[in-house]
Amino acid sequence: MTSPTLFARNITCELGNDRVLHNVSLAPEPGKVTGIIGANGAGKSTLLSILGGLQTHYTGEVALDACPLENLSLLERAKHIAFLPQNPEVYWDLTAQQVVALGRIPHQPQFNWFNATNETDRSAVQAAMTATRCDPFAQRPVRSLSNGEQMRVHLARMFAVNAPIMLADEPINSLDPFHQIRCLEALGARARDHQSTVIAVLHDLDLAARYCDNLLLLHEGEVLAWGDPLDVLTPANLLQAYNIRPPKNPEATGLNVSLWNCKDD
Repeated sequence: MTSPTLFARNITCELGNDRVLHNVSLAPEPGKVTGIIGANGAGKSTLLSILGGLQTHYTGEVALDACPLENLSLLERAKHIAFLPQNPEVYWDLTAQQVVALGRIPHQPQFNWFNATNETDRSAVQAAMTATRCDPFAQRPVRSLSNGEQMRVHLARMFAVNAPIMLADEPINSLDPFHQIRCLEALGARARDHQSTVIAVLHDLDLAARYCDNLLLLHEGEVLAWGDPLDVLTPANLLQAYNIRPPKNPEATGLNVSLWNCKDD
């Protein structure tokens, strides 16, 4: 079964008196992980929210296959696009497993907040928790978990939707290095195995280069570069976007941005 294709064309967004995005286009490929990178305030989260249908104050076009996003019902959008926001929170006394099961709501015939109601739901919840290593604390109240554990639960909730489009805004925040790598490996596996379109906002350029198939580099609300990480993460692009420059030490190999210096140093 062919996965639907998400694309955005000529997106411009003004919030208040600020132009957040200008003429941004993006055509991510199913089966691959696309990273959105850029300095703080570059428009990354705004673009992701537009792709997910959460931000509607923009001009341009976002479509799923040939269908404009605004023409899809909320239920159809929820089935096709799973969204993980920054700093997700839970305000009820739910277990980790119950939170993950919330991802199955779009597929259920009636609202059921707490239990996966059939074998398909239960399998999706279990697979999502296994992929994100949430099994050990499945029955613990989610608010008793560490920030990193909670983030893994919310990532599992996004996986449980089994949506062909997955949008994650800084999914590796609060995670230790092992789980950062595990998270990005899981996103890559989901993209490949399910031919899903995965788009993630990331700040760690080394991890973005390692785990993303393509990168979109935003600078002051516009596309500075798009394509293979090696073509995007050039010294000239990173100097313009981040005001950082590579070390002078000729023995420093690879991207390894942790060794780079600020422009003014």
